[in-house]
Amino acid sequence: MPVAGKRSDPDQTNQSGVRSLSEENVALRIAWEMRRRGWSQERMAQELTNAGCPTHQSAISKIVNPKPDGSRRAISVDEAIALARVFGIALEELPLPMDDAEGRDLHDLSRTVTHEGRNATEQYARFLLAWARLRHRFAQEQSRAAYEGFLAQRRVDPDAAEQAIALWRDADSWREATAGYDKLHRILQAMGDGRDLTPPAQESRRRHSAVADLLRLRELFATKIPSTPVRVVPDLIYHVTEALVRTGMQETAIGVIDAYERGTTHPTDAVTKEIDRRLRQIGDRQPEDRLDYLESLAARIALNQRGQPQQSPEDVAAELEVSIEDYLEARKIAYRHRETGMK
Repeated sequence: MPVAGKRSDPDQTNQSGVRSLSEENVALRIAWEMRRRGWSQERMAQELTNAGCPTHQSAISKIVNPKPDGSRRAISVDEAIALARVFGIALEELPLPMDDAEGRDLHDLSRTVTHEGRNATEQYARFLLAWARLRHRFAQEQSRAAYEGFLAQRRVDPDAAEQAIALWRDADSWREATAGYDKLHRILQAMGDGRDLTPPAQESRRRHSAVADLLRLRELFATKIPSTPVRVVPDLIYHVTEALVRTGMQETAIGVIDAYERGTTHPTDAVTKEIDRRLRQIGDRQPEDRLDYLESLAARIALNQRGQPQQSPEDVAAELEVSIEDYLEARKIAYRHRETGMK
């Protein structure tokens, strides 16, 4: 029998027979929300008052601190609505057991980490691209002299200027920075897509396609850049920054990138040749598993169809000596960037 004066719902029991008390859950939720926000009872009362439900600190104390007999101050409907509004949750979530609240909070945090991590990779890629431009420019004696002269005019110590240039040209620092990006990218891949963070089975997990990245870059450097006004090219490059860093193509392409950022043209042949070389490497390598096989086949498809007249899928599959099913699946990988607008 419940303790006298203790509010309970006799119909709500869990599998072990322990009663699940809605008002007790609300009280526990209030205390938990206060702790995670660092709010005092006075602050909690003020938040409810601001939400249109005038509340005194003593009322909060009586809700979160049970009496010796286990009873608590009752919570009105108006207070429950104000609590849900203050905590930013649906009203029906308020009386749920605390393990539900904790689980949802952790899930929300995991999604925040994923989202912010994705933003971080984008910012990190731009940072590396800017650093690559610095390294490219400082490799030229004329540019170094211009920078040293600029700093000298501002009375910067020559030794300090030399140290600054050496820092940006340091190969070990550059390797550490690019390794940091690679590690962050791998972590985010392992975490999932930010919607369902349950780790998928290893075989079914979609790997990031280097072929799709390389084809996106080839389309840019072989077709778009040569036919686009100089002033527009930096914006085009801006949208493929992550692909450049993921594939390690930024150093090969940096001469083109830097020229267009400064408003001048630059031939792109060296970049497209390097992309084709890497696609051939992927196409020729010995696959380790099916996903690797499809990636390799995707590279072969991309190279095979370049400059060729339109052929039926069946004819191309026969030419490559693969099944039509494998051909169609690999082709989706090769041209995924066109379907998704992948950055």
